[in-house]
Amino acid sequence: MSSLDKIKSAFPYLLLFAYGLFMCGYFFLDDYSSHYRLFARFVFFMGIFVFPAGLMGIWKHPVFVALAAYMAYLLFSGLWSEPFDLFRLGQKFTISVYLLNFIAITHYLKTWNNDLYHTVLKGSIAVAAGAAAYSIVVFYLANPFPDTRLEGMGSLTNINEFSVVYGCFALLALGFALGSDRRAASTACLAAVAIFITFTVLGQSRTTLMALLAAIAAMLSLTLERQRTVFVGLLVLAVLALVASLPGSLEQAVERGIGLRPQMWAAVWEQAREAPLFGHGLVSPMSLQAGGHQFANAHSAYLQVFWEGGIVGLALFMALLYVSLRSAYSLGRNGGGYTVFCLLLFAILTMTTDLATLIERPRDQWMLFWFPLALLLSQTRATTPAARMDGVPRNAPTQGT
Repeated sequence: MSSLDKIKSAFPYLLLFAYGLFMCGYFFLDDYSSHYRLFARFVFFMGIFVFPAGLMGIWKHPVFVALAAYMAYLLFSGLWSEPFDLFRLGQKFTISVYLLNFIAITHYLKTWNNDLYHTVLKGSIAVAAGAAAYSIVVFYLANPFPDTRLEGMGSLTNINEFSVVYGCFALLALGFALGSDRRAASTACLAAVAIFITFTVLGQSRTTLMALLAAIAAMLSLTLERQRTVFVGLLVLAVLALVASLPGSLEQAVERGIGLRPQMWAAVWEQAREAPLFGHGLVSPMSLQAGGHQFANAHSAYLQVFWEGGIVGLALFMALLYVSLRSAYSLGRNGGGYTVFCLLLFAILTMTTDLATLIERPRDQWMLFWFPLALLLSQTRATTPAARMDGVPRNAPTQGT
């Protein structure tokens, strides 16, 4: 075998390793800029070789058409931003290319070896669960338990971002638990789900916790054929017992009240009304005054999109969500499972009070929003039926869209 043949044979494995390293980068890197550089200099560079083929496999998919329309319009809106900033618009364009590259890589890897791809996802879940448990132990060795609000360890900037990322891993883990026929594997995945929920409770991320519980309940209801009411009830009782066992954390979450978000949203709405149809533009700097403080984002993805892209941008965004949910649900009904649908449901609920622009460097929005879309688009040609993430029999069809 020639050297070129050896490189070709090794390439998918190297790309999958880089992809898995990126998925775990939230937890072992200490700065989100380092996570960005990891993708740009390692994953993206390797992904260039599969980029055209990856997009060719999905470019006619309704979800990809809606995604491309939304992304193209927001980039185009940068042309009427005030002040016009060609450098920042170039950055947003670069990030958009990175996002498309990430989607193409996901499609390529799942098409190449679906089982091995799922193995890497399971490994990422194990790393995430270990990081969450380590963060809990280390933090509370130095702070009163459970009266102090947990702070995560890794590349993200605040506890809400960590809770969002861990929530996504919780849904992935639950999907694998429901789909495994090995008791030990299912037990390990369920233990990881318990760790992620505990992290979210201790982090007092209220919207994220409610969204996560709703998505878990939806997955149990859609996946389980029997006793679904019993399992959903047990989930509710388990969470209530966990919250009751951590009264200090619950009390602090209640005492924080609704915060400054209503004032911020009112300010965003007033500014958005100045350019209601086409918005202020993607790279226009946002400046909000609320409660004597200044903020640079809307703390709501929907309001942020409305402010940046106006009614047109928001309509394209809502169309993308609708097409994605419909496609993900159809995937589940046709044997592909409901993990992606529940990930999207989690994102839709979480984005009401969280996230700013979605075209941004790899922080929590990549895992919350772009990763489920990448999974959904990659399911169109997942070739190997084994290792389902959601309780689907091993002989089920792989195509659900």
